[in-house]
Amino acid sequence: MLLKKIKELAEIVPASIDLGELKHKLSKDDNPLNTVLLQEMQRYNALLNMVAKNLFDLERGVQGLSVITPELNNVLEMMGQNRVPPKWGSYYFSLKSLSRWLEDLIFRMDFFMEWCQRGLPFVFNMSCFTYPQGFTTALLQRFSRKSFGANIVSIDKLEFDFLII
Repeated sequence: MLLKKIKELAEIVPASIDLGELKHKLSKDDNPLNTVLLQEMQRYNALLNMVAKNLFDLERGVQGLSVITPELNNVLEMMGQNRVPPKWGSYYFSLKSLSRWLEDLIFRMDFFMEWCQRGLPFVFNMSCFTYPQGFTTALLQRFSRKSFGANIVSIDKLEFDFLII
């Protein structure tokens, strides 16, 4: 039963993205949002690689092919309680159960994979970003770099304004 659950989780964890290929693709366009995308993908790749390695090591440990370390034992206990292991949850804030957290991770990766494949989206889901402040700063940079005739706006004079209705 436990081995089956580990295998099921390992199958649904998204694969990491080839950052070298992504850097090459994005190098053609000097857009600050490309830097944000690369940084987000680096963070998500680190998370995905850790989750995949933990699940692989747990599978081997449960089968008796390797030793289950205290850290892996903690992951196993958290999985049994449907809670996100602390190391996994340290990449972005979430109060979701493990099953909902994995659904959210897949949703986030789908958003970024579509951005990688199709280019800059028209709509951004702020909840997908591990560092949303970097995204908003890149938006300001992009706006300030656009030339409006002779009126070039300095980034330190730009700010966001929201009207809540």
